[in-house]
Amino acid sequence: MKKEPMEAAERVIHRHYPDCLLAVLGGSASRGEHNEQSDLDIVILERDGDEMRRKTLEADGWIVELFILSLSSYREYFDEGVMAANPTLQRITAEGKVLRSLPEGEAVRAEAQHDLNYGPMPWMQTDIDEYRYMITEYVQDLKNPKRDGEKWFTVQKIMTVLCEFVLRVNGEWTGEGKMLFRLFHRFSTALGDQLEVSLSAMYRQDDPSLLLAFTEQVLNPFGGMLLVGYEE
Repeated sequence: MKKEPMEAAERVIHRHYPDCLLAVLGGSASRGEHNEQSDLDIVILERDGDEMRRKTLEADGWIVELFILSLSSYREYFDEGVMAANPTLQRITAEGKVLRSLPEGEAVRAEAQHDLNYGPMPWMQTDIDEYRYMITEYVQDLKNPKRDGEKWFTVQKIMTVLCEFVLRVNGEWTGEGKMLFRLFHRFSTALGDQLEVSLSAMYRQDDPSLLLAFTEQVLNPFGGMLLVGYEE
C-alpha cells in the first residue's frame, strides 16, 4: 500500500541517509498536490562528498528522486541554478518540507532562501535582443511549416522561449516543463490565461493567429520582432 508522502520520504532518509545534515522533500508531494503519477523529490545534504549525485529508487509505492549534495559542493550547484535563472535545488531546499536537519543544514536552507529572495541576474539589452531574435525566427518557421511535426515542435519552442522571456525581463526565476507555465501564470494570471487560450486554438483548431498575436503583444514593449540588424 502506498504510504503518505512525508511518511514514505522519512522512511527513505531513515533507511539510507540517517546521518545526513539535511533532507527536504520538495515538489507537488510536499504541497499536497500530488497524484498517482507524482514522485518524491528529495534534496539531501551530506557532510562529505564532492560532485552532486542523483539517484532514483522505489520505496513504499513511490518513485523517489534524490539530489545528494555535500558541504563542499552544494554552493557550486546553487550557483549553476542562479546563473541559469532556474534554482531548482534552492526551491526544494528552502520551500520543501524538512525531513531531517542539523545546524549545518539549517544554514544551507537559509542560504537557499537568500538566493531565492535575491532573484536572478538582471538582463542586459543584449539578452533581450537575443530572445527577440530567437522568437522572431520561430515565428517565421511557424508561418511556413513544411510538415505538421515541424509546426508542433515550433509551437513548443515559441511558448517555452516566450515564457522565459517574460519572466526574465521582469526579474523573475524560470523553470522547466510544467513548472515554467506555473511560474508564468503565477507572475501574470491574465497573460497565463491568454497563452492557454492561444495554445488551445493552435492545438485544437490548428489556428496560429492568436499565438502569433500574443507573441507580438509580448515583444512590442521591447522593440518588437527582430531579424534584420541583429548582432551577436
